[in-house]
Amino acid sequence: MNLFQRGLQHFIHAFKLYGVFSGRSTREEYWMFTLIYFLSYIVLSGMAWLLNSDVFQIILTILSIAVIVPSLSITARRLHDMGRSGWVQLAPYIGMVFAIIGIFQESQMLMLGGMILMLVLLVVLMVFLVTPSQEDNQYGTKPQV
Repeated sequence: MNLFQRGLQHFIHAFKLYGVFSGRSTREEYWMFTLIYFLSYIVLSGMAWLLNSDVFQIILTILSIAVIVPSLSITARRLHDMGRSGWVQLAPYIGMVFAIIGIFQESQMLMLGGMILMLVLLVVLMVFLVTPSQEDNQYGTKPQV
């Protein structure tokens, strides 16, 4: 099976587990899902731009909305694979809240601090997402690749 087929298989599997926030997902499952979504987004965006087509823009919007729950659930399962809570994926939003408050308060310091906090928490989240699977943990047995 080639890379694209495996990626598509993981993408479809994530939709089969739509809204399942328990259990674990391997790095391959997570990153293949992310790759297929990213490539789909790029292709549809390019088509919408090149053809100046509202149809492709609508399809892109539908894809973006449809992938929200599977994306959140596969990320939670990926974090579980490393023994972390699925809620960790929301950490970068803490910084975003501070940045938005800084905008409304017209405080450049608070806005900049919030943006830096958001970026730091995004980097921490990325490190968690690329970390290899742990052995069995409170979220289940180690997934077989």
